[in-house]
Amino acid sequence: MTRGGKPTVIRILAVLALIAPLFAAPARAFPDGAPSGKYSDPGITDTEITIGLFGPQSGPLRNFGYDPMWAAAAWYDMVNRYGGIWGRKIKLVTDDDKCDPTTLNTVVRKMVTVDHVFLLNGGSCTPAAVSAQEFVTREKVPFVMLNAAGDKAVFPPTRYVFGAFGGTQLTVGGTLIDFVAKQLHFKRIAYLGNDDDFGAANLAAAKFMAGKREVQLVATERVPANVVDLTAPMLRIRQANPDVVVITAYPQPATLAMQKVSEFGLTMPIVAAVQSVPNPAALFKNVNDPAAFKNFYYGSPLNDLTDGPGQQWVLDMYKRAYPDRTPTAFMSYGVPSAQAVTYALLLAGPNPTRESFVDAMSHLKFETGIMAGPIEFAPDRRDAHNASIFIKYDGTTSTRMPGVYVNEFRGE
Repeated sequence: MTRGGKPTVIRILAVLALIAPLFAAPARAFPDGAPSGKYSDPGITDTEITIGLFGPQSGPLRNFGYDPMWAAAAWYDMVNRYGGIWGRKIKLVTDDDKCDPTTLNTVVRKMVTVDHVFLLNGGSCTPAAVSAQEFVTREKVPFVMLNAAGDKAVFPPTRYVFGAFGGTQLTVGGTLIDFVAKQLHFKRIAYLGNDDDFGAANLAAAKFMAGKREVQLVATERVPANVVDLTAPMLRIRQANPDVVVITAYPQPATLAMQKVSEFGLTMPIVAAVQSVPNPAALFKNVNDPAAFKNFYYGSPLNDLTDGPGQQWVLDMYKRAYPDRTPTAFMSYGVPSAQAVTYALLLAGPNPTRESFVDAMSHLKFETGIMAGPIEFAPDRRDAHNASIFIKYDGTTSTRMPGVYVNEFRGE
């Protein structure tokens, strides 16, 4: 099964299912294309391949990675039930990185030097993930980030690091403008974003896509994450008289901005970025003004609502693995990186090395059945995902808007 010529996750599993019976007998029965021989890299035998899987399991940022990490583990378990990859079962070594750079470095070094993993699949917070880049590059260990998506982790691209399965801020900023221009058909856009590097990347893509789509940013306001009063920026936005307001700030300033929407009589549509709305119901409660949500939209890198039919199979997979857990909205984000690892190991052949795995990752392109667009890498590209959907939300009902929206800015 394919979509648009790109292999889907269903096809990957189908291939694994076809391969599995071939390796039910001892490997020596299959001299051509079977696991065999002495391996130059650690973490691989004829029957197992060891992967280091980690994410924040404790601490204040636990929610970013707890469910994604165990969703990835559920995917690997499902692959093992299909017979593994080229006859090898996946063995996981798991740990807690706390979304802390020092802790993540300790986890990565232990997995590489003590547990002797073949590759790393982990990291939910960009600053922590970036801190390991020097070590994995020096040791030439493939590092496939779990769900960390910051631009600094993947720009400039480095050989051994792959990430942004949920899209970078270039993706977020560019797709916001693509949606406003293509679906809402507005020309005059007011933009409210962060004043850090995260926000700078977002704004760069927004400006580029505004030019491509022939729309205008009539007001651009950038604010700190800990801002406590948005009166002045929102007054300037009102004065600019935009057709639509785009909010790409973190949850705290996004909440403050939404509180000003009704207070200042702003009746135009509001379109928010995914980082502004980690929990729509919580945002609605914190704003405490239903009038602000009369014409409100927010972006998502997923292919559907978190409980929509497009996400059902991954919800079912998670519930089968962990029947006593209720997954958070972040759960699905952990699976695409594990899918990519699986697919690259399959393409790397029956006797992969770390280098052949990296080469396979560098040419991946496939549909996940989870994200809005394909996962795609290239020799000069380490950001996996570049698409978003948008959801209309009125405080009660969430409605997926038609279409998938893309960013065309590559940061050159």
